[in-house]
Amino acid sequence: MNAPTSVRTRTTKRRSKSSLAIVERAFRGSLEEQYGHIVWLSRVMHGMGAATALLLKGDTVAFARAGQPRVALTLGDLRIDSLSHYETTINDLLRDGVSVYAWQADCLRRGLAPTALIPGVERIGDDALSTLIQQFDCVWYW
Repeated sequence: MNAPTSVRTRTTKRRSKSSLAIVERAFRGSLEEQYGHIVWLSRVMHGMGAATALLLKGDTVAFARAGQPRVALTLGDLRIDSLSHYETTINDLLRDGVSVYAWQADCLRRGLAPTALIPGVERIGDDALSTLIQQFDCVWYW
């Protein structure tokens, strides 16, 4: 038996599944699970090469409000300046190419006009939701 003179190696890169994270639960107190980490996770997944997008519903549409103040926490002599600042996080997502959507009905309910949102955040209504969902392999609802 003769050995082959050339060996072809076939490498195929498996495409990552695309995912849409729908986040509805906003910060509601320190005793409950918080879902702000899903916003961070969307950026991490995008950085790993996965096609991701984020849809903010319910009170989380406030994460996309422009002009959010930076908040610090002081407990006695301890000052914590590193609290989450969602405007920065959403801007980072948009800069990295992650699509961010805000549910139109919840924006209206909270009085957030399109001009009150961070530039680049797209409002989405009932009529476009099914089309958006069909673009992704996985949909995560938080």
